[in-house]
Amino acid sequence: MTYPNDLDYWIEKWQKKEQNVTACTSFWNSRARSYNQDVVLPQTPSNDVVTMLQKKGILEKGSKVLDIGCGPGRYVLAMAKECKEVTALDISQEMLQYLKIHVRKLDLNNVITCKNNWEAIDLVEYGWEKKFDLVFASMTPGIYNFSTLKKMLEASSGYCYLSGFIQRETGLWDILEKEILGENNAGKQKEDKIYHAFNILWNLGYHPEIVYEEKNWEHQWALEEIVDLYIQRFEIKNPITEKDKEKIKQHLSSHEKDGKVIEKTEAKTAALIWKV
Repeated sequence: MTYPNDLDYWIEKWQKKEQNVTACTSFWNSRARSYNQDVVLPQTPSNDVVTMLQKKGILEKGSKVLDIGCGPGRYVLAMAKECKEVTALDISQEMLQYLKIHVRKLDLNNVITCKNNWEAIDLVEYGWEKKFDLVFASMTPGIYNFSTLKKMLEASSGYCYLSGFIQRETGLWDILEKEILGENNAGKQKEDKIYHAFNILWNLGYHPEIVYEEKNWEHQWALEEIVDLYIQRFEIKNPITEKDKEKIKQHLSSHEKDGKVIEKTEAKTAALIWKV
């Protein structure tokens, strides 16, 4: 009989379905421009997460950091100002292109970029076993099962940081997700990721600190752009039919005004921080 405090139970419960790497890459390439709008470039970029890691003694001047799913550099740029070296990993070439532009503008010489899928990385081949003082993974779909979490542990010689959604409501997406995937499958991974990761880590003997945050935002999309993004987002894990694609287009078209669709999101996130 299996009990909820068994490691095998939580490994089995966590989302195991493989991602469509091509669809995932296409999706994040499409999101690069909008994500880049959130990157601020003062002479000394900083943010609350980086400040918190410094205060806890996790991020120091001599630290080597790996940022998994770094995007255009929101955290990379801030950490690079405060540590020895940051390796920035992302599946999207477009995200990394924006990051490289920012690195040049800030005249940083301690950022190493790497285009790859985290799950495909061979730590031995890359020389990344126990290489990093901090392995950092903020809101990235790159950590989505036990093997990708375990690899974080294997790459770290110090600390790990993992954050993700524990609750997210986006009216436009939620309705389509339930209609296309069904009530039982809609929203499952985004709510369970941190829950499963915490229980796996606890059963491995780690005791992660948990930090919660509530976030609300809205984004304005051109109709064609958001239709393409939603189709790509579905295709990352679930092949969809032409009928489904037409359903997505019709649903989003019904919310179009002056050629634009406003997407509103209310969310709660959680971050796990633990020493390896």
